[in-house]
Amino acid sequence: MYKEFHFKNFNFSPENGEVSFGYGVDDKYEFVEKFILPNPPKELNEQQIQALHQVLRYWHLAAGISYYKAFLPESIVLDDYAINSQEAEFFKRFYVNGLGEFAVRNNLHFFEKIKFPFQQGLTREPIDMHFNDEALLPIGGGKDSCVSAELLRDLNIKTTAIACGEPKPIANVIAKSGMDKIIIKRKIAPELLRLNESGEVYNGHVPITGILAFMLWAVAIIYNKKYVVMSCERSASSGNMVFDGVKINHQYSKSYDFESDFYELSQKITPEFRYFSLLRPISEIHIAKLFVQKCAKYFEVFTSCNKAFKLDEEKRLNHWCGDCDKCRFVFLILAAFMDKDKLIAVVGKNPLNDENQIKGYEELLGLTGYKPFECVGEFAESKWALAQLATRAEWQNDCVIKSLANKIENDGHDLFVPSEQHIIPERFSNVMAEFRK
Repeated sequence: MYKEFHFKNFNFSPENGEVSFGYGVDDKYEFVEKFILPNPPKELNEQQIQALHQVLRYWHLAAGISYYKAFLPESIVLDDYAINSQEAEFFKRFYVNGLGEFAVRNNLHFFEKIKFPFQQGLTREPIDMHFNDEALLPIGGGKDSCVSAELLRDLNIKTTAIACGEPKPIANVIAKSGMDKIIIKRKIAPELLRLNESGEVYNGHVPITGILAFMLWAVAIIYNKKYVVMSCERSASSGNMVFDGVKINHQYSKSYDFESDFYELSQKITPEFRYFSLLRPISEIHIAKLFVQKCAKYFEVFTSCNKAFKLDEEKRLNHWCGDCDKCRFVFLILAAFMDKDKLIAVVGKNPLNDENQIKGYEELLGLTGYKPFECVGEFAESKWALAQLATRAEWQNDCVIKSLANKIENDGHDLFVPSEQHIIPERFSNVMAEFRK
């Protein structure tokens, strides 16, 4: 139906911190997405300018996925710049893997036509930019970034919290952490929001963490911070299913595959910059254990329910819903380590004693279908946690435990053994000793 998707232009204005990205579909639609950076330095040095210009190109391409997926045109056109074959291959992988869940939910078959045009023989020279030995820590309002905040505190690395938007859980977690903050504002093109609401175009999941990775790279250049420290766990690399020959992973842009690809891309432009996940070696269940041990000050303010972070602020909850896949999973793994009354008070209800949630827990345990399209851990983690609760008097009579405990086998023997598959810099290597305790 639609022929061409155009990456039209991009711009950064140091005066007001506005980054804008232009897109177009045939001659019918034009879109501008904006990000507003607070108090950027008025002057950048030559190396910063060179690096930023290249990274803005990449960010432009990454952010375009939200607009491309609405129309799925036959071809992609770069209006103002060229990329090389390696860059084209990176963004093909990003779009195919990042739109995997979207393809499944809409039963669409378009992976083969995603082709980014490239210029033969185009090369990139690394930019000799030096960064301050400081870290940016993205805060999501959930348990994982709280754990990273406390690990970084132990490592005595100067860290600034950063977030795209500031829903209440994010604001409260940052306040509890005591860190300085950078809050980015994102303005999606209103025309796209209208089209999504009307049902005139395709809509669905996009790899938002991947889009934000490029934002974070640009911010690191502008504010001169050497590290972007993510809080993505080992479990994020496990997929949900296979569709059209592609492993579909709801958490693709939180996976090691994306992280390592992004690292390789970034090293060709700014070799001193490092983007990595501090929690990559460990499982979700291991993070839950560390959260209970190290993060008591966040118990009253953190929220892992995604309904607290909806784009439409009027539809956001300021508390856990207690009845979604994310709430079910996080409640289950925290229950293995946290006082029952305290946990119920934090979440506001006990999903493990709700008959209506048994089916949801069956999915988390791998007893039916495939892993839910949500940021939840592996089946083994849910099985381990539920098996633990089945042995404890305060939990074993809750209806979910009673119903499902005899249907699972606990195969989580290696859930607390850190993996060596990570790209954590030597500067942060002491975390591995913490993980092995």
